[in-house]
Amino acid sequence: MALKTATGGRVHGPNRAVNTLGIGVKSILTMAADHELKRVFFWLLAAAAGGGLRCRLRARKKAGRPLMTIALSLGLVVLWILAWQFWPRPFYLGAMALLRRASGLRTQRVAVSEQEMVYLEGGAGETLVLLHGFGADRDAWPQMVTHLKGHYRVIAPDLPGFGDSSRVPSASHTLDAQLARLATFLQTLGIEKCHLAGNSMGGYLAAHYAARHPEQIQSLWLLAPAGVVSAEESELQQLLARDDNPLLIENLAQFSRLIDLCFVKTPYTPGAITRVLAARAVRDCAFHGQLFADLFGSAVPLEDVMGTFQGPTLIMWGDKDRLLHVSGAAVLRALIPHSQLCILPNVGHVPMLEVPQTTALAFLAFQVGA
Repeated sequence: MALKTATGGRVHGPNRAVNTLGIGVKSILTMAADHELKRVFFWLLAAAAGGGLRCRLRARKKAGRPLMTIALSLGLVVLWILAWQFWPRPFYLGAMALLRRASGLRTQRVAVSEQEMVYLEGGAGETLVLLHGFGADRDAWPQMVTHLKGHYRVIAPDLPGFGDSSRVPSASHTLDAQLARLATFLQTLGIEKCHLAGNSMGGYLAAHYAARHPEQIQSLWLLAPAGVVSAEESELQQLLARDDNPLLIENLAQFSRLIDLCFVKTPYTPGAITRVLAARAVRDCAFHGQLFADLFGSAVPLEDVMGTFQGPTLIMWGDKDRLLHVSGAAVLRALIPHSQLCILPNVGHVPMLEVPQTTALAFLAFQVGA
């Protein structure tokens, strides 16, 4: 059966499905009261094109059904747009799954010291372990990992107390406790040697782990790590001195403030995802306050431990970082014998999110010269 088009022509088979879906997409976009819905549509379409859609198209071309594949993929996008409007949590879960798939990553779970750790894994080659910052989770990395495809086997855990890993209020989350869990996690996965990277809190843990277990570390990648006490005072430190911790979120306004502190140019994120992330941060506020006190209440400065680490190290920092002052980069460069600096212009605290391709390519270039 054929479908008449607006111009009087007829569309058959897969073309009919695409045309029908196109009408539906146009109708949904027309519904938008502002540009947000259109931005959501193209954000999802770009994410799909990053991996899943391309893979399906390659497979379907062999079967002679590429247009039907496009129709089905666009149909999923339309469903996610509806979820964005009415069901933000399913939208968030679907969008994150799409980004992980596009990056070649899949979610895994493992028991570590009577707790469960959730992590992303994908790729092949030498192992690169990525540790996220305070309040973040494993999904800080997929956009950057897209640009590392074919180079590394990537492991990106939700650190204990964050993301979907276990949250146990009675457990200790001191530096020693978190490093012990990280060691057990790597041992459980059979990782004897790896490239270790971390941002902010994750950089603090990565640096201390490398100092304690240098024989396991092929290279160290520090992205604006916490723990450099001799750096110039940052806006975060000024706020903490006034008993105002912007990392502990009690409402949406505080979440928005934290986002502003983290980025120079905030990447577009659909409002549904922002609302879900803010709600999770509010839910975890009290627990994360306890964890922050455990981990940083008696912090061990990186200046005290990094002078003995001899492995190749890339120190990366955004020059507009408001949470941890960029002057910390020069401090670490002077301490670590075989280190290189990479200062990113007009970038904030989380380069892997703000400039994911630039961040990944800088690491690959460092590895070539290491």
